[in-house]
Amino acid sequence: MSLNQELTDLLTAEGCTILGFADLRILQEEPRKKLDTGIIVGFPYTAEGMKENLAGNPDKFWRDAGATFEPLERFTEKVVQFLKERKYKANTKTYKQTVVTAKTVGTLSGIGWIGRCAMLTTKETGPALRLSVILTNAPFECGTPITKSLCPEDCTACADICPAGAVKGGLWERGVHRDEFFDVTACGKGRGNKKNPCNNLCIAVCPYAKTGLGYE
Repeated sequence: MSLNQELTDLLTAEGCTILGFADLRILQEEPRKKLDTGIIVGFPYTAEGMKENLAGNPDKFWRDAGATFEPLERFTEKVVQFLKERKYKANTKTYKQTVVTAKTVGTLSGIGWIGRCAMLTTKETGPALRLSVILTNAPFECGTPITKSLCPEDCTACADICPAGAVKGGLWERGVHRDEFFDVTACGKGRGNKKNPCNNLCIAVCPYAKTGLGYE
Protein backbone atom coordinates (compact mmCIF):
# COMPACT_ATOMS: atom_id res chain seq x y z
CA MET A 1 0.00 0.00 0.00
CA SER A 2 1.35 3.44 -0.93
CA LEU A 3 2.06 6.17 1.60
CA ASN A 4 -0.75 8.20 0.05
CA GLN A 5 -3.28 5.43 0.55
CA GLU A 6 -2.14 4.66 4.08
CA LEU A 7 -2.51 8.28 5.16
CA THR A 8 -5.77 8.72 3.26
CA ASP A 9 -7.27 5.67 4.95
CA LEU A 10 -6.08 6.87 8.36
CA LEU A 11 -7.57 10.34 7.98
CA THR A 12 -10.79 9.11 6.38
CA ALA A 13 -11.37 6.99 9.48
CA GLU A 14 -10.97 10.19 11.53
CA GLY A 15 -13.59 12.00 9.43
CA CYS A 16 -11.28 13.99 7.18
CA THR A 17 -12.63 14.44 3.65
CA ILE A 18 -10.33 17.24 2.42
CA LEU A 19 -6.75 16.11 1.82
CA GLY A 20 -4.10 17.03 -0.72
CA PHE A 21 -0.42 16.52 -1.49
CA ALA A 22 1.66 19.25 -3.13
CA ASP A 23 5.07 19.18 -4.78
CA LEU A 24 6.84 22.24 -3.35
CA ARG A 25 10.03 22.01 -5.36
CA ILE A 26 9.03 24.92 -7.58
CA LEU A 27 9.21 27.17 -4.51
CA GLN A 28 12.27 28.64 -2.82
CA GLU A 29 14.12 26.17 -0.61
CA GLU A 30 14.72 28.36 2.45
CA PRO A 31 11.11 29.14 3.52
CA ARG A 32 10.19 25.47 3.34
CA LYS A 33 13.47 24.29 4.93
CA LYS A 34 14.11 22.08 1.89
CA LEU A 35 11.01 19.98 2.62
CA ASP A 36 9.67 18.98 -0.78
CA THR A 37 6.08 17.97 -0.01
CA GLY A 38 3.17 19.87 1.49
CA ILE A 39 0.21 18.00 2.95
CA ILE A 40 -2.98 20.01 3.36
CA VAL A 41 -5.99 18.92 5.41
CA GLY A 42 -9.27 20.73 5.80
CA PHE A 43 -12.50 20.67 7.76
CA PRO A 44 -15.66 22.38 6.45
CA TYR A 45 -17.98 24.78 8.21
CA THR A 46 -21.59 23.67 8.68
CA ALA A 47 -24.48 24.23 6.32
CA GLU A 48 -26.59 25.44 9.23
CA GLY A 49 -24.05 28.08 10.19
CA MET A 50 -23.74 29.27 6.60
CA LYS A 51 -27.51 29.49 6.14
CA GLU A 52 -28.05 31.34 9.42
CA ASN A 53 -25.29 33.78 8.54
CA LEU A 54 -26.93 34.65 5.23
CA ALA A 55 -30.19 35.19 7.10
CA GLY A 56 -28.51 37.81 9.27
CA ASN A 57 -27.84 35.58 12.28
CA PRO A 58 -24.05 35.07 12.43
CA ASP A 59 -23.81 33.63 15.95
CA LYS A 60 -24.08 30.00 14.88
CA PHE A 61 -21.56 30.55 12.12
CA TRP A 62 -18.98 31.83 14.60
CA ARG A 63 -19.70 29.01 17.05
CA ASP A 64 -19.39 26.40 14.31
CA ALA A 65 -16.25 28.06 12.95
CA GLY A 66 -14.67 27.76 16.39
CA ALA A 67 -15.65 24.11 16.57
CA THR A 68 -13.56 23.32 13.49
CA PHE A 69 -10.32 23.77 15.42
CA GLU A 70 -10.58 20.48 17.33
CA PRO A 71 -10.98 18.11 14.36
CA LEU A 72 -8.41 20.02 12.32
CA GLU A 73 -5.86 19.83 15.14
CA ARG A 74 -6.62 16.12 15.48
CA PHE A 75 -6.05 15.52 11.76
CA THR A 76 -2.79 17.45 11.91
CA GLU A 77 -1.57 15.48 14.91
CA LYS A 78 -2.42 12.22 13.12
CA VAL A 79 -0.38 13.29 10.07
CA VAL A 80 2.60 14.30 12.21
CA GLN A 81 2.47 11.02 14.14
CA PHE A 82 2.15 9.04 10.89
CA LEU A 83 5.23 10.75 9.43
CA LYS A 84 7.40 10.53 12.53
CA GLU A 85 6.63 6.84 13.01
CA ARG A 86 8.10 6.32 9.54
CA LYS A 87 11.14 8.50 10.33
CA TYR A 88 10.12 11.41 8.10
CA LYS A 89 10.24 15.07 9.03
CA ALA A 90 7.03 16.94 9.82
CA ASN A 91 6.81 20.71 10.09
CA THR A 92 3.45 22.33 10.83
CA LYS A 93 4.50 25.93 10.26
CA THR A 94 2.79 27.49 7.24
CA TYR A 95 5.13 30.47 6.88
CA LYS A 96 2.32 33.00 6.41
CA GLN A 97 4.72 35.78 5.54
CA THR A 98 6.56 33.78 2.87
CA VAL A 99 5.72 31.55 -0.06
CA VAL A 100 4.51 28.46 1.79
CA THR A 101 0.96 29.27 2.87
CA ALA A 102 -2.14 27.10 2.99
CA LYS A 103 -3.34 28.82 -0.18
CA THR A 104 -0.09 27.99 -1.96
CA VAL A 105 -0.14 24.36 -0.85
CA GLY A 106 -3.83 24.10 -1.68
CA THR A 107 -3.40 25.28 -5.27
CA LEU A 108 -0.22 23.24 -5.82
CA SER A 109 -1.95 20.11 -4.49
CA GLY A 110 -4.86 20.60 -6.85
CA ILE A 111 -7.57 20.64 -4.18
CA GLY A 112 -8.58 24.22 -4.95
CA TRP A 113 -7.90 27.65 -6.37
CA ILE A 114 -7.94 31.23 -5.10
CA GLY A 115 -11.48 32.59 -5.36
CA ARG A 116 -12.56 36.16 -5.99
CA CYS A 117 -12.63 36.70 -2.22
CA ALA A 118 -8.92 35.69 -2.04
CA MET A 119 -9.61 32.47 -0.12
CA LEU A 120 -8.73 28.95 -1.11
CA THR A 121 -11.87 27.63 -2.81
CA THR A 122 -12.71 24.00 -3.47
CA LYS A 123 -15.39 22.35 -5.58
CA GLU A 124 -16.52 20.39 -2.50
CA THR A 125 -17.11 23.26 -0.05
CA GLY A 126 -16.18 26.51 -1.78
CA PRO A 127 -14.19 28.66 0.67
CA ALA A 128 -16.21 27.36 3.64
CA LEU A 129 -13.44 25.44 5.35
CA ARG A 130 -10.52 25.77 7.73
CA LEU A 131 -7.11 24.48 6.66
CA SER A 132 -3.87 23.16 8.11
CA VAL A 133 -0.55 22.41 6.40
CA ILE A 134 2.25 19.97 7.20
CA LEU A 135 5.57 20.13 5.34
CA THR A 136 7.57 16.92 5.01
CA ASN A 137 10.35 15.11 3.17
CA ALA A 138 8.20 12.00 2.72
CA PRO A 139 7.92 10.82 -0.93
CA PHE A 140 4.18 11.19 -1.49
CA GLU A 141 2.61 11.18 -4.93
CA CYS A 142 1.43 14.75 -5.45
CA GLY A 143 -1.63 16.20 -7.16
CA THR A 144 -1.78 18.30 -10.31
CA PRO A 145 -1.58 22.03 -9.50
CA ILE A 146 -4.46 24.35 -10.33
CA THR A 147 -3.10 27.51 -11.93
CA LYS A 148 -6.27 29.45 -12.83
CA SER A 149 -9.49 30.28 -11.03
CA LEU A 150 -12.42 27.94 -11.56
CA CYS A 151 -14.92 30.56 -10.42
CA PRO A 152 -17.48 31.15 -13.18
CA GLU A 153 -16.71 34.37 -15.03
CA ASP A 154 -20.30 35.57 -14.63
CA CYS A 155 -20.52 34.86 -10.89
CA THR A 156 -20.23 37.99 -8.75
CA ALA A 157 -21.97 36.71 -5.61
CA CYS A 158 -19.13 37.46 -3.21
CA ALA A 159 -18.44 40.85 -4.79
CA ASP A 160 -22.12 41.79 -4.59
CA ILE A 161 -22.48 40.90 -0.90
CA CYS A 162 -19.19 42.37 0.37
CA PRO A 163 -20.13 45.46 2.43
CA ALA A 164 -16.58 46.84 2.22
CA GLY A 165 -16.18 46.54 -1.54
CA ALA A 166 -13.05 44.43 -1.04
CA VAL A 167 -13.87 41.96 -3.81
CA LYS A 168 -12.97 43.73 -7.03
CA GLY A 169 -14.43 41.08 -9.32
CA GLY A 170 -11.31 39.89 -11.14
CA LEU A 171 -10.10 36.32 -11.40
CA TRP A 172 -6.94 34.81 -9.95
CA GLU A 173 -4.33 32.90 -11.85
CA ARG A 174 -0.77 32.03 -10.95
CA GLY A 175 1.42 35.09 -11.24
CA VAL A 176 -1.43 37.58 -10.73
CA HIS A 177 -0.97 39.59 -7.54
CA ARG A 178 -3.84 39.52 -5.06
CA ASP A 179 -4.18 43.31 -5.20
CA GLU A 180 -5.41 43.05 -8.76
CA PHE A 181 -8.63 41.30 -7.73
CA PHE A 182 -8.93 41.87 -3.98
CA ASP A 183 -8.46 44.86 -1.64
CA VAL A 184 -7.07 43.43 1.61
CA THR A 185 -7.10 46.83 3.35
CA ALA A 186 -10.80 47.31 2.67
CA CYS A 187 -11.45 43.75 3.85
CA GLY A 188 -9.68 44.42 7.14
CA LYS A 189 -11.73 47.53 7.75
CA GLY A 190 -14.94 45.71 6.91
CA ARG A 191 -14.19 42.80 9.20
CA GLY A 192 -13.30 45.19 12.01
CA ASN A 193 -16.44 47.30 11.68
CA LYS A 194 -18.19 46.81 15.03
CA LYS A 195 -21.46 48.36 13.87
CA ASN A 196 -21.69 46.40 10.64
CA PRO A 197 -19.11 43.58 10.50
CA CYS A 198 -19.02 41.53 7.33
CA ASN A 199 -19.18 38.18 9.21
CA ASN A 200 -17.51 36.45 6.25
CA LEU A 201 -20.64 36.63 4.12
CA CYS A 202 -18.47 36.06 1.03
CA ILE A 203 -17.92 32.51 2.27
CA ALA A 204 -21.59 31.79 2.90
CA VAL A 205 -22.83 33.17 -0.41
CA CYS A 206 -20.42 31.16 -2.61
CA PRO A 207 -22.36 28.82 -4.95
CA TYR A 208 -19.75 26.09 -4.47
CA ALA A 209 -20.32 26.24 -0.70
CA LYS A 210 -24.10 26.18 -1.12
CA THR A 211 -24.01 23.19 -3.45
CA GLY A 212 -21.28 21.28 -1.61
CA LEU A 213 -22.70 21.73 1.88
CA GLY A 214 -26.33 21.52 0.74
CA TYR A 215 -28.06 24.77 1.70
CA GLU A 216 -29.73 27.69 -0.05
